[in-house]
Amino acid sequence: MKRAILLLPAAVLLFSCSSGTGVPVEIARSKNPEQALVAHEKNRGDLFLFYEPTGKSRWKQNWTAQLDLTGVSWNDDRTATLIAPSFVVMAAHFVRPANVPVMFHDRHGHPYERFIDKCERIPGMDVAVAKLNLPLPPAIKAYPFASADAAKPGRSVILSDQDKRLFVHEIAAPAGKGVRFKFDQDLDPIFRKRLIPGDSGNPSFLLENGELHLLETHTTGGPGAGPCYANPEVQEAVRKAIAEMGG
Repeated sequence: MKRAILLLPAAVLLFSCSSGTGVPVEIARSKNPEQALVAHEKNRGDLFLFYEPTGKSRWKQNWTAQLDLTGVSWNDDRTATLIAPSFVVMAAHFVRPANVPVMFHDRHGHPYERFIDKCERIPGMDVAVAKLNLPLPPAIKAYPFASADAAKPGRSVILSDQDKRLFVHEIAAPAGKGVRFKFDQDLDPIFRKRLIPGDSGNPSFLLENGELHLLETHTTGGPGAGPCYANPEVQEAVRKAIAEMGG
């Protein structure tokens, strides 16, 4: 993982007790829902009780269970995140090869195996877009991009790492076509992670209407920084790559 600072230039119906993804309505509607999600939590954000890359796994029933992380492929350190039924994004400097399975697990822990069929690195960005050999069903979440209106400095962000854990940091500032994070000083230190080599490509998200929206995939260490998927130029480049691969 690069250690330097990054230099690369639909509403959801809310029910009375919870949002469509399991996030309580009062959290989904709060000013800073990512922070509110863990404000009273004291447990680390481990995602799995046990994880079998090609077999049935069990998601942990803690605060992370309110979030749909089925669209992140955790079986290899070169993490891939689903943005459409047949397409994933990765860090361009840490791409999963075509002979390594891209495994996903639905909310019941059932595995889905895919492989990378085609891959394009986007010039000037630490983003690789890959087409899978087969589309995934709706049971595996494809993440929409975060909105520019939501991705403002001071907003908290849900961040993941190679050990299948979630943390909550804070948006520090935009950085060209990227975004930089800092540690959220208002939260328990248990929700902070100093990113290290191997965390590259893991995604970070914003909660918009109770749904996870993809904000970034990690390029640098420390609190984290990477390409910003809320940036219209990044979004357009990803869509162009998808179109060129027949999406």
